[in-house]
Amino acid sequence: MRSRKGFTLIELMIVIAIIGILAAIAIPNFRKARQQARQKACFANQRVIMGAVEMYNMDSNAMMSTYDEAKLIAGKYLKSSIVPAEKDCTLSEEGDLAKEGVIKCSVHGTIEAPTNLDAGS
Repeated sequence: MRSRKGFTLIELMIVIAIIGILAAIAIPNFRKARQQARQKACFANQRVIMGAVEMYNMDSNAMMSTYDEAKLIAGKYLKSSIVPAEKDCTLSEEGDLAKEGVIKCSVHGTIEAPTNLDAGS
């Protein structure tokens, strides 16, 4: 009988094929989870800004109708500048913030009307 000291070529090929199949299944799931996490971070930023604007409007005689981050930081309604969830995220107001306006992201949409994550795939 022969003594075996290693793996045969077919055994290595089977292991590599199994790892490849598992990677093909797992990678899209990781990408979607990362994309959802970025969208949720963006929505959290929108909530923080809306809360700061609401506090400013309650405290001030002049209502803030447009998003002015510098004014919110100067008034201590925000501790620091908002860091975008993604490099392409730009936050702006949609409508009058003193009334029914909301903060909108160019990539993720609004909290009430989010952009479909699967649209770009």
